[in-house]
Amino acid sequence: MPPNLTIRNLTSMPLKITHTSRYPPPRRAPEPITGRNLTDISNLANNLGTFLRRSPISVSSAQLAKNAKLFEETDVAVEIAVYTGRDAGFALGDGAAVLRLDFEVVEHNGAVGKFRVELVHAEEGAEMNVVPLNGGGGGGISLACILHRKRNHLALLSTAEMKAWMGKLKDSTHLGELSIPGTHNSPTYHLALPSVRCQEVSVREQLENGVRFLDVRAQPDGKEIVLVHGAFPIALSGKKTLKDLLKECYDFLQAHKSETIIVSLKREGHGKWDEGEFSKVIKTQVIERNIDMWYVEPEMPRLEKCRGKCILFRRYHLDDSLKSEHGGKGYGINAEAWDYNTPNYTTPSNICVQDFCEVLETQNIDKKIGYVKDHLERSCTQIAAAGKEGKEPPLFINFLSASNFWKVGTWPEKVAAKINPAICEHLAVDHRVEGGNAGTGVVITDFVGEDRNFALFKLVVGMNGGLLV
Repeated sequence: MPPNLTIRNLTSMPLKITHTSRYPPPRRAPEPITGRNLTDISNLANNLGTFLRRSPISVSSAQLAKNAKLFEETDVAVEIAVYTGRDAGFALGDGAAVLRLDFEVVEHNGAVGKFRVELVHAEEGAEMNVVPLNGGGGGGISLACILHRKRNHLALLSTAEMKAWMGKLKDSTHLGELSIPGTHNSPTYHLALPSVRCQEVSVREQLENGVRFLDVRAQPDGKEIVLVHGAFPIALSGKKTLKDLLKECYDFLQAHKSETIIVSLKREGHGKWDEGEFSKVIKTQVIERNIDMWYVEPEMPRLEKCRGKCILFRRYHLDDSLKSEHGGKGYGINAEAWDYNTPNYTTPSNICVQDFCEVLETQNIDKKIGYVKDHLERSCTQIAAAGKEGKEPPLFINFLSASNFWKVGTWPEKVAAKINPAICEHLAVDHRVEGGNAGTGVVITDFVGEDRNFALFKLVVGMNGGLLV
């Protein structure tokens, strides 16, 4: 007998599975032939077969699925409380049939939303499309399911509108309480030198899909400040400037005033300015020209103080002339330094960092994954403890990025291909969420968004459910 499916409710709403059914899977649609799947014989055969079968009266795979005769239907009543998981009492199956689940959720306003999800055979950790059957109960809620077939596990989470997910949170929410998707070397999505590119999609797409922490490295170049990764420009097509990047942030915030963006700014590369000079130029020529768009106080804010603004997360030293700002506390959140290659370090400004980045061999990727998981559990434990004690929590920073320029197997995209699925599985299946105390801090990633897969961002944002108004 195959093991039963475990269903985990990662929302702040109770849910009940009301009906299950199974039907034959639709024929796999042909994939476009690309360089990546040119040698995939099954896909080539599928494309050829599809071509030979097509006629003016052929029926699409979607129609076949819609009209397929159900060969098993069952009314059930599987209730799953908020932030808990349980044995569903039925098996997922081996993929030879599609398992359809109908379920209800009781929304915060008391309305009952009815939904359906079809668990098709897909890659591990795939997001399953959840369809509202009655308009989602009128509350406008949106849900997602993440399926880990090898572990017979389905996680259900609430997916707020990713462009404006902070809008549902209380103004009094402290920055350190939040679960925030972030990206490492955020603007490095252009065609670039090996190991320079770290992102799959543009900064605007990152923001629209929930990212609220941008990691930016810059250097002076004449009268401009240009974007770099280490000593290298971020694009082969020409210079990319900090000015243009920040305009994207300002435009996004003007359109989504409930949001805030933490802008981590670090000086890298070559250039004549020292960090003191760099700090003065950032203040006078960048921030003060759009001062209404910035939060530059040295304390971690609550949302009421920073909605519609960029938060300066300063990873450079201040000139002596700026150290007297804000009553001698300085300018921006002080993230000047933490121990290099650290699995766990807390700065004097109460930033708790995991940034183990020296993955010299592919075997070290597993060590990195372990450090990331440890920091996720450290964050949810300490954020919950701070809340009980009435204290402000640290700001947890958790880098999933790591690389080694000298080995192709440890370039950023190769590392991300192993780390991202592992952390997606951890958040969906194993991350502690009891009582909604699931805070992850800032989770900073490489190469999320390939094939429009933003499940990792959705899982991080979903961990804010316990903070909802």
